[in-house]
Amino acid sequence: MRSKVTHSRRSRLGLLTLAWSMALMMLPLLSPDAVAQRARRGPATEAVVSLYEVKTQPVSERIAAVGSGRALEQLTLTTRVAGVIAEVLFKGGDKVEKGQVLVKLASEPEAIAVETAEAQRAQAFDAVERYRQLNEAAVSRVVRAEAETALKVADAALRRAREDLDRMTIKAPFAGIVGLTNLQTGDYLAIGNPIATLDDRSTIIIEFTVPEAVAPQIKVDMPVRASLAARPGEIFNGKVAAVGTRIDPVTRTLSVRGEIPNPDLKLIPGSTFSVSVQLSGQKSPVVPGLAIQWDRAGAYLWRLTADSTVERVDAAIIARDGDRVFIDAKLNPGDKIVHEGGGLLTAGQKVKQVGS
Repeated sequence: MRSKVTHSRRSRLGLLTLAWSMALMMLPLLSPDAVAQRARRGPATEAVVSLYEVKTQPVSERIAAVGSGRALEQLTLTTRVAGVIAEVLFKGGDKVEKGQVLVKLASEPEAIAVETAEAQRAQAFDAVERYRQLNEAAVSRVVRAEAETALKVADAALRRAREDLDRMTIKAPFAGIVGLTNLQTGDYLAIGNPIATLDDRSTIIIEFTVPEAVAPQIKVDMPVRASLAARPGEIFNGKVAAVGTRIDPVTRTLSVRGEIPNPDLKLIPGSTFSVSVQLSGQKSPVVPGLAIQWDRAGAYLWRLTADSTVERVDAAIIARDGDRVFIDAKLNPGDKIVHEGGGLLTAGQKVKQVGS
């Protein structure tokens, strides 16, 4: 019994010793100098923070795609008639103008046919002129009509002969760069045989697709940025030239055609391009990234109230643009939020602004 009483007294003595030691440690904090220093700092609940005024901007979203480029106009030159090549007037890589002669076929029979048709047409024309100078009594109406019909037939025959002669000359249908060819003088060229390619590379057309979700936002003349897959550092600016009218039922995408100016002919048709289109969505609050706080409930930030206290506003991040963050939150333009210093705040705490 005595040992239990002695143990109890020792326990109480230990507690008193611990309390006395803690009191001695608190004495410096309760000194007059410490009290004065805390008075100068202000109330313990006041925090020093920097504030930011909320603004709203359209959420910018960049849609990326990959497409293959082609020339503004491109075709493979062929001939509508067969014949022996008399002259090749171009070399691969030459820049040619519209209507420039590229290949001539042997055309002596066609040239003779033109001369014959011209003579027959001149003869028919002279007959009509003679009949017009005579009075109606000397020449019947039937004879006059036959002469005029003969002139029309001669005109048609001359046009046909000239067309046949013109087909023996292959010309460039538009200005561009002509490709390589293996044709030489004396080669026989059959109907439909390829001669060379011709590309108008002044503008490069890029075909690409965008997801169904953003299809309604794609409009003609929207800016387009493109870069070569082989040279990703170079950026080429253009615009949307045309937009498809149907969503592909298999891929759920919409076809889009972009145009990239190519005045220096640096871009080559057939190249693979990385394409992006900047979309502008609905306006949302944009805040600095440092203003966003996190806890188990998710992202939030502190809004300044009229009495200089802070309240929590939950936020959902929509997009990031460098150090700016587009959020979905119950904020209005002009609201002030805590930019820096919000890490240790609590709801209802009074704050003091330093900077902005």
